[in-house]
Amino acid sequence: MLAIIAFLSDIPMYIAEIISKLTGADMSGFITKFSDIFAKIIEAFETILG
Repeated sequence: MLAIIAFLSDIPMYIAEIISKLTGADMSGFITKFSDIFAKIIEAFETILG
């Protein structure tokens, strides 16, 4: 279960890295925003399950 969560959390980083290499744009804001949202989703699931 944790491996799946870890894999899913890395997907946006890979997408942002591809976009950054193709366009040269700084995608750090996107990664930060996604990680904040992902953390809130995980906390919500922990609250529901715990």
